[in-house]
Amino acid sequence: MATIFFPSCKARADYKSASKKLAEYIKEKQGVSPIGCCRINHTKLEDGDRAIVVCNNCAAIIEENTHANIEFVWEMIDKDPDFVFPDYQGEKITVQDCWIAYEKRHLQETVRSLLRKMNFEIEELAENFEKTRFCGVNLLAPCTESNGKLAHNRYVVQGAHMFTPMTPEEQRQHFKEHCRQITTKRVACYCKFCKDGIVMGGKEGIHLLELLFPEES
Repeated sequence: MATIFFPSCKARADYKSASKKLAEYIKEKQGVSPIGCCRINHTKLEDGDRAIVVCNNCAAIIEENTHANIEFVWEMIDKDPDFVFPDYQGEKITVQDCWIAYEKRHLQETVRSLLRKMNFEIEELAENFEKTRFCGVNLLAPCTESNGKLAHNRYVVQGAHMFTPMTPEEQRQHFKEHCRQITTKRVACYCKFCKDGIVMGGKEGIHLLELLFPEES
């Protein structure tokens, strides 16, 4: 069975240094290099293949269109006894769960496990785990045609009611209201759209990739 690594197009674009370090890590541990966009390359997965993913949306697309076994990079790192975790010295940080993965409790718990291993003190939002309704601007604009087609069950059958399109100004106000409940300096996200929404709301959002693979000081 083949192993294919989907690095997330958006993560690679936004978190270049961290994504490069992640690719080097996956190459060392699994012997595979990143493949291109999941929207095209999910067709290369055969039954029983292993898909290593970063992005919740990639996971949804692969889940609905293949019979591959999906593993998030977070799970791989969490199980790696040799991974050297950066030490954030007891900093308090809020976790922002992502609606695209609202039912994936194993993923949500893994994210928190990684934060604890990086010596964070975790603060929870009221709408966490399966209660989350947050995915940044992704849910404040119409569902894209591509997502509606490739992850039809997630976005149309289950999630059509989640999309509430807003103007840019309405989006900013929405995120500011969301961020008023957050008391920590930083907010840990494992979704690019979630991070962007937190930043628009005036808080310092940071992606889990950036925390695990920080810039060299």
